Amino acid sequence: MIKIILSFFVTLVLITTSGCLHIYQSLGHNFGAYVSTVSGKEYDQVANRWDYENKALLYVYRPNSQWAADEIEAPSFYLDDERVFNIRANGYTWFELEPGEYEVIMRRPLMGLEGIKTESFEFDLSRIAQMSLAVEADKVYFLRYSEIDPPAIEHQTLAEDIPLGDGPLMLVATELAHDELKVTRMLPDGGRFIKSKGPLSEDELEEVFDSRVINLDDEEEVQDENTMKWWW
Repeated sequence: MIKIILSFFVTLVLITTSGCLHIYQSLGHNFGAYVSTVSGKEYDQVANRWDYENKALLYVYRPNSQWAADEIEAPSFYLDDERVFNIRANGYTWFELEPGEYEVIMRRPLMGLEGIKTESFEFDLSRIAQMSLAVEADKVYFLRYSEIDPPAIEHQTLAEDIPLGDGPLMLVATELAHDELKVTRMLPDGGRFIKSKGPLSEDELEEVFDSRVINLDDEEEVQDENTMKWWW
């Protein structure tokens, strides 16, 4: 581990002297549940408190487990290259999103540091998950993160129930999310509006969402091909 940290800092110094540098880090926010348990209010639906006519609502949560409870550092959750929060065991948060397509990336920190990027180079210490998430106004989405227990296939959701996600991060059905969220508590970061860096036109949005629809006659075959091996 010491060698990894030293190598990271050497690379950091070399890149800093050679051009524009962006550092991925969550210093001060990276404490896991073992160090700082989630103490926010119990789960409560946002209901009509959000601008449902013009925005999408995204919940992100993490069921409790012994693995997650023993964690020293919690993974970071990024939307369009912006770190929006670190997700600890038994925690949840929510965001209002402008309709469009977002890149979701989760990174695991090491002493708060996660990676670096320049115009020609990008390096992550540990990238846990990466996925594209297209959202529409007046719709609610639930992203579930768990290293231990995958959701049953019927709870993994997308157009025509095609599983969507990457490893431990999955888009899940409302029924499962509501059942698991009942025992979670609100994380300190969240409850705010996030604007897409590249808002899509109505035609572009239609193309994104139409591309997720499959031929119902081929549904069984597609599901077999897309059955994901669990991350752990």
